[in-house]
Amino acid sequence: MAIDAGTTGTRSAVVDRDGRIVSFAYRTNKKYFPAPGWVEQDPMDIWQNVRSTLKEATENCKIDLREIASAGITNQRETLVVWDRLTGRPLYNAIVWQDKRTSSRIRAIDEDFVDIIMKSTGLRPDAYFSASKIQWLLENVEGLRSRMLNGEAAFGTVDSWIIWNLTSRRDTATLEKGKFVTDHSNASRTMLYDISRLRWNPDLLDLFGGIAESSLPEVISSGSMDGYGYISDNAATMFGGYEIPITSDLGDQQSALFGQGCFEPGDVKATYGTGTFVLANAGTEIPKSSRSLLRTIFYSLSDDEMNYALEGSILASGSALRWLQNGLRLFRSEREIEEAATRLKSNEGVYFVPAFSGLGSPYWDQDARGLFIGLTERATSDHIARSVLESEVYMTTDVIRAMEEETGKRITKIRCDGGGSKSDFLMQFQADISGAEVNVPEITETTVLGTAYLSGFVSGLWESRQEIRELWRLGKIYRPTISSEERELKYMGWKEAVRRSMAWRP
Repeated sequence: MAIDAGTTGTRSAVVDRDGRIVSFAYRTNKKYFPAPGWVEQDPMDIWQNVRSTLKEATENCKIDLREIASAGITNQRETLVVWDRLTGRPLYNAIVWQDKRTSSRIRAIDEDFVDIIMKSTGLRPDAYFSASKIQWLLENVEGLRSRMLNGEAAFGTVDSWIIWNLTSRRDTATLEKGKFVTDHSNASRTMLYDISRLRWNPDLLDLFGGIAESSLPEVISSGSMDGYGYISDNAATMFGGYEIPITSDLGDQQSALFGQGCFEPGDVKATYGTGTFVLANAGTEIPKSSRSLLRTIFYSLSDDEMNYALEGSILASGSALRWLQNGLRLFRSEREIEEAATRLKSNEGVYFVPAFSGLGSPYWDQDARGLFIGLTERATSDHIARSVLESEVYMTTDVIRAMEEETGKRITKIRCDGGGSKSDFLMQFQADISGAEVNVPEITETTVLGTAYLSGFVSGLWESRQEIRELWRLGKIYRPTISSEERELKYMGWKEAVRRSMAWRP
């Protein structure tokens, strides 16, 4: 069984031994925008969505719940939750990874500390990560610092919040606290965790507002038979007294990499969701330092069995499609957007850069802002639709090319998943612009599958990663159909559009 608490929504699924989803439930996670550049969610909404999807998925699977071997968690990374350890109530809304309220703090970091952060955490300083969100909370939520120092406040990523609630026991008078833990993959996204020493970095805790280490979760292996505890009957009363062990916890992008069976160094996947995230398996050694890509922990089975990844993070892709529908109100659905885009044979020189909250990999420009460029009186809503869809592919190709430059190896195959992978137009354009073969699996919900696979592997449902890899089933293949000359001409137009979007400070 798996729980996927993403940015846009929360999913729960029951997965069988053949790697098929036999039951599935989904709820939308609402976002709030209290100020320009701010993005928040209600932690209690997230938790209630976990409970309701768990209930629906387990009721609909029509099996004896004692047949469920174990459960896995996966989650939107970097998003920060703070709660009262005595009452279990949130002390502020969750600050979402897209939030940019701390950008000025990040810009003010001394260059010497920039190098320390990158060497220790593998991350490039950015408001995207959790560290500066904690600092902001300590400075702006009344009484929070004293609560932290008194051991009453807990800071955690979404997985920690969910696990704490799943494993807590409540009655009308008392609260038995749940497990306060996270895994290596999520800890590595906070910009506070040393990925080589495998500990919270005290220098970075001091840098970001004097964070007490005791207010942060214990970091344990992504796959663990006893570290995460059990889903308590009190937290999920539908289980009728049977407590299901939680045996895996993975950040959502690492979970998708696992779910795609990318177990060999050099295997690459791209997930098209709210943002687009490209990860390459880097093996058991930390990749060399990079200024354009992130070095992150893929998954772990113990402190001595760590697996790493290179990552390119694209901050806005699917969110741009929702903006066309809900912000500009040009289209009613993603299907309409694709239909409009495919009425044209090309973008006719119109490009869109979706830098709503800056640019991520490989540019890392917090001050970049979105733009349409190349517009003439000939431009129609079809051009707008096509340029927005194409931007997802161009940004993904930026990351693919950066990975090729970093590793010195040509990427010839990309495994794609997420909502965008259902678009034939998008996947064919990805193959054309990247020059790589694009493989889309039969089941594109690889994020929820990944943590289910790791959980089942740890609990003995599958005996080896090779056995899990063989569960992957090809759905569609897309191969390049344009010449290298045409590819470079299109890509040069994109690069010029990006250049003009950068360092926007009106």
